Amino acid sequence: MDPKLKYFKTFLVASETKSFSKAAKILGITQGTVSNHIATLEKYFDAQLFVRTPEGVELTPEGKILYEKAKAILDMVEEAKILMKSLSEVPEGTIRLYASTIPGEYILPSIIKEFKEKYPSVDFDVNILDTERCYKALEEGLADVISVGYLKSKDYDYIIIGKDRLVLIVPPNHPFAKRKSVKFEEILNEDYIDREEGSGTKKTIEEALNKKGYSMMDLNVTMRLGSTSSVITAVSEGYGISIISEIPAKKAESAGLVRIVPIEDLDITRYLYLIKSRRPKNPSAVKTFWEFLKKI
Repeated sequence: MDPKLKYFKTFLVASETKSFSKAAKILGITQGTVSNHIATLEKYFDAQLFVRTPEGVELTPEGKILYEKAKAILDMVEEAKILMKSLSEVPEGTIRLYASTIPGEYILPSIIKEFKEKYPSVDFDVNILDTERCYKALEEGLADVISVGYLKSKDYDYIIIGKDRLVLIVPPNHPFAKRKSVKFEEILNEDYIDREEGSGTKKTIEEALNKKGYSMMDLNVTMRLGSTSSVITAVSEGYGISIISEIPAKKAESAGLVRIVPIEDLDITRYLYLIKSRRPKNPSAVKTFWEFLKKI
């Protein structure tokens, strides 16, 4: 059996105290355990490490060699522990972050900026993809953390970083634009611009419709687009209406590109999540980022 690290610790204490019984007392173990640790080391190195004397035990020449090397090994292990701890206190390196559109473009930039002001040695490699591809990157070990608006399973290690409401947007000259609100059934008669498969926004809308007894098949989908910005552009140019995140919708409305119209009988609210890989490439930086987010 190969010796464990604690066996060397036992050996060092026995060497310094020159007593198995004193070593046992200091280490909080039995004298029999001390003897067992020493016997394992002697068997492994095929050498006698101690000789008994009237005063206790003394190191043999072989034991003196092991003492010097074992002390150096344990000192290096302790140094490594100190360095690792300092790395978690002052993290550095890169965090690979994959995010869907809304958290990636509207939530995370300010969070990352605030984090880097405190931890300037940490960099972020950010990729904006749809929700499904973010999850795939996490599962394939390409991402240390992902941020999405749809939680596939509560088995993931996650924290909530924000809340988002989905709203109806229409062209500024659309008949709905002059209305204070519309009913969901009225939307079914309009050309609808959908997000692509894999979008977290699309998944959230699907679940909301299912709860009302509808499905995406009930919408008159005329096109599917790969980003929120492209949906806003299409709506502003009169190609149809759509349901998107309220965050970019308000900015587009302020710019005069679209109008937000409340839906009387459909309120879609979701959370935005940060999900951590079980085996991040830079665990100390990810841990620090995680703890930072928990406090804000």
